[in-house]
Amino acid sequence: MFELAPEKWTMQGILWGFFVFGGLIAGAGLIWTANTARFLYSSEKTTGVIVDVVGILSKRSPSESPQAKQVISYYPVVEFRDARGSLHKAQSSRAARSDHFKRGDEVGVYYDAQDPAEMFIENTWMLWFSPGVILGSGLIWMLAVGGMMILSKRFDASFAQSKARFYSQVAASDPEKPGNDSSHR
Repeated sequence: MFELAPEKWTMQGILWGFFVFGGLIAGAGLIWTANTARFLYSSEKTTGVIVDVVGILSKRSPSESPQAKQVISYYPVVEFRDARGSLHKAQSSRAARSDHFKRGDEVGVYYDAQDPAEMFIENTWMLWFSPGVILGSGLIWMLAVGGMMILSKRFDASFAQSKARFYSQVAASDPEKPGNDSSHR
């Protein structure tokens, strides 16, 4: 009879799928972390001043309840001078807490010399938290699924042995087979 998938492959296949999914999440976090590190390594560093903090209200999806709380993300705007002395004003691409930056705060700024609008504020939380969470979540996911895979292999092995023992006992006591008459023992 045609069988779509053996029992063991079904469980292992599902777990491998979850493992790959965790790997994709971890890979995305690793790429994001590496891109941040590469930008910081290749960029120019200067100091700047916070001139504004822009609050952007999240948009509601059509299926979202009107009573649902909307989130405000705060993006600091920095004014800084590049190595040639030109004045630039740029908004951070990464959000901060509402109380993290105030107007007039002096901050370190990493910027791209070719495009000074591409910049990051020197702040460990803003630079590394989000990529770290994505990377860490993917790795934890992979670790949990890997543990489940190991346990399922152990369970499958002991289950297969028990199943084989059961079928051998059934076959030995099968009255249909000649020479297996258990009533003459």
